[in-house]
Order: sequence, then C-alpha cells, then structure tokens
Amino acid sequence: MRADIAIYNLLKDSSNIYPVVIPQKINISDGSVYLAYNLINTESVTSKTSFNDYERVTVQVSFFSSDMNAVLAKADAVRTVLDRYAGTITINSTDYKVDLIRFENQEIVGFDEDLEIFMIAADYSIAMYQ
Repeated sequence: MRADIAIYNLLKDSSNIYPVVIPQKINISDGSVYLAYNLINTESVTSKTSFNDYERVTVQVSFFSSDMNAVLAKADAVRTVLDRYAGTITINSTDYKVDLIRFENQEIVGFDEDLEIFMIAADYSIAMYQ
C-alpha cells in the first residue's frame, strides 16, 4: 500500500509537488507555491481475521512560497482535495485503495529570512487497504 502514490496522484495536476524535498534547481522565491510530501508514520492494522491488509499512514504535506497569502490559499485548496477523500486510484493497472484521508492539523512553521520563504506543514491520516 502506497500512500505516497495516492497523495502525489491526487495533487499532481494542480500542484508543483515533490517527494521529500523541493529540488535545489527550483527557484522557490518566484511567488509560486511548491509542495513536498513525506510519510512520517505507518501503522499496520491487524485483526482476528486478517493480517496486515490495512494500513494507517500519516503524511505531512509542506508548502513553500515567498507569498504568504499564496501558501495559505494553496494549503486550503489541498485540504479541500484531500480531506475526506475515499476511492481507488489506478496507476499502470495497479489499484491503490484509499479508505479515507483525514486532515489532522496544520501549522505555520515559519519564515526563512535568508530565502524569504514561508512554510506551512499539514498532516493527513490515510487509511488504505489491499
């Protein structure tokens, strides 16, 4: 089960999104909003009748921009897309079954004075099954 694939494919058409970090070649100070996503916790759920066929994953989506209003607006737009999403995402004939994505929290992490970049981090809990 790949929560990273679910997050990327739900956001790739409307966002500048990258796994883990924004590449160094990207000029973040151009006023656009850039996203990076990280899987920060994975928990396998086991029951009496099943073994490891269900996972809960916490994903952090980080937003970077030189424009504070743009970064806040993008964080809200992403929340609209992800929060309460449930469905199947098919990539190359492989189904990724998302039971539910739930918004957990959001924090304005700060401002990098050297780069003049604002950052927001938002956490989402994703339940996936095989």
